[in-house]
Amino acid sequence: MKQQSDIDKRVGEALNSLDGLQRATPQPWLFARVKGRLLREEKTRWETISSFLSKPAVAIAGLFLILGLNGVLVFNQQAGNSLVGIQNELQANDSESLIASSSSFDYENLVQP
Repeated sequence: MKQQSDIDKRVGEALNSLDGLQRATPQPWLFARVKGRLLREEKTRWETISSFLSKPAVAIAGLFLILGLNGVLVFNQQAGNSLVGIQNELQANDSESLIASSSSFDYENLVQP
C-alpha cells in the first residue's frame, strides 16, 4: 500500500512540474529565412558536393573503396609481420650468443666484502 501512495505522489510531482511550461515560439525572422532559403534557385558548393555524395551509387562505391583499402592494409600487415618475426628471431639469436660469449662473470661464487 505504501508503494502505491509513493507512486501516486511521484506522478503528482511530475504533473505539477509541467504547470509553468509555455509553448515554444520561434524568433520573428526564422520564417523569413526558411522561406528565402526554399525559394533560392542556385545551390552553394557544399550543397552540390553533398547532393553528389549522397547518391546511392557514389556512397556504395566509396564504401567498397574504403573496405578494399582496409583489406589491402590488413593483408600487407600480415605479410610484413612474418618478415618482421623472422628478423626478430635472427636478432634474438645473435644477441643471445653475444651475451653468452661476453659474460665471464661468475654469479654463483660471489665474494661479499
